[in-house]
Amino acid sequence: MRCMPASAPAHTYPPAEAAGCRCCTVSIGASTEAAPARRSNASRARDRLAALGLCLNCGRVQPPDGAKYCPECKERRRASDRKAARKRRLLRSNRGLCQECGATPEKPRRRLCEACNEKHLALSRRRLRERKEERKKAGLCVQCGTRAPAEGNACCDDCLAARRRTYRARIDRRRRQADRSLCIECGQAPPVPGSRRCPDCQTLPAERDKEAARRRRDARQAVGLCIVCGRHAAARNRLACETCLAVELDRYNRRTLARASQGLCIRCGQAAPAEGSTACAPCRQERRLAERARWRRRVADAQARGVCVHCTKRPPDPGSHSCPECREARLATHRRRYHKVTRERQSAGLCPRCGVRPPEPLMRECGPCRDRQRSYAYRGMPDLPTQYTVIEIADGTDHGTWQSPMEVAAALAFAKLSLDDVENLTDAGPAVFAGR
Repeated sequence: MRCMPASAPAHTYPPAEAAGCRCCTVSIGASTEAAPARRSNASRARDRLAALGLCLNCGRVQPPDGAKYCPECKERRRASDRKAARKRRLLRSNRGLCQECGATPEKPRRRLCEACNEKHLALSRRRLRERKEERKKAGLCVQCGTRAPAEGNACCDDCLAARRRTYRARIDRRRRQADRSLCIECGQAPPVPGSRRCPDCQTLPAERDKEAARRRRDARQAVGLCIVCGRHAAARNRLACETCLAVELDRYNRRTLARASQGLCIRCGQAAPAEGSTACAPCRQERRLAERARWRRRVADAQARGVCVHCTKRPPDPGSHSCPECREARLATHRRRYHKVTRERQSAGLCPRCGVRPPEPLMRECGPCRDRQRSYAYRGMPDLPTQYTVIEIADGTDHGTWQSPMEVAAALAFAKLSLDDVENLTDAGPAVFAGR
């Protein structure tokens, strides 16, 4: 129970002399009215920008007279509001709600409820009436508003012809719907048994549905919704939500296991897979070409932006297409893979380089791999021809550089010298001149 002062003053705001309670910090006699809400830092920042006459959004540009935002920020906010409105209407439509108010329509498969529909129709009629009156006063066609109307009509000749074609098409469609002996689409050929369309028009509904599905996916992707269900936001860097991705992954796993158990390609499910693979040769080639094309597009885009082709975040080193971090990460991956494969081949008693032949006795590699390791071509050294330089020992005379031992012998015969009188400087072993 709170203690009360001996004499409490009248409830006035602000009180002249409020009596304070000795056992609590709240002053007695304060007004019962709620204190003003504490303002946020953002509102105070906007007040400072308004006092300086700057845009309340960017704070860098002075907006026009009587405006709060600069033209760029205003257009950006309008674009954001339009996108949010599209997303809100599309989300409500996917959930079967009214696109305007979010209520459940009285009739199923309706975009608007009865109240919003009446409001929308009244607004459309008023706008149409005002537009017709403006065009009629200007002496233009009330339909297109670009040409003069025909004599005795409010529309031009082209608009009248379009209205006649639309009316005839509607009448023809009603006639085809009533007459079941002709195709409902073209009205010329008899339909297929059990269908309302002829063989040539059988694919039209599927094409229309495909086009409608494409427009629906594009509309959902434009506002950041899942392109599959359209009821949830798409996952980061993906086109579908987490739930739809999980369902699709489960479907893919079940289909893959079923095809693999039947001995078929897991991609097309028609041909047998290639040896050592789970996909057939055509599917492997198609996937390889698609990956190469995707990698080329990624590299071209990264080079155009001046970033690393692997992470697309950091700038590359001069003379390279990758940054130091990505290069070290790739080298570490290659080292781990190399050591793993080497250990597996050595444990199986095979050459660690080719993994096909056993190693030579007391050696690590097999004979062909060891010879390849020692070759000049593998080491990157040029395989130049052997050269021989003949120098006379007595006076140091240089008798020239030759390409073969036969040329050296001819030079010695011409100079009337023997092998004991000269010194041969060459990269070949001394066994070349043995026995001469």
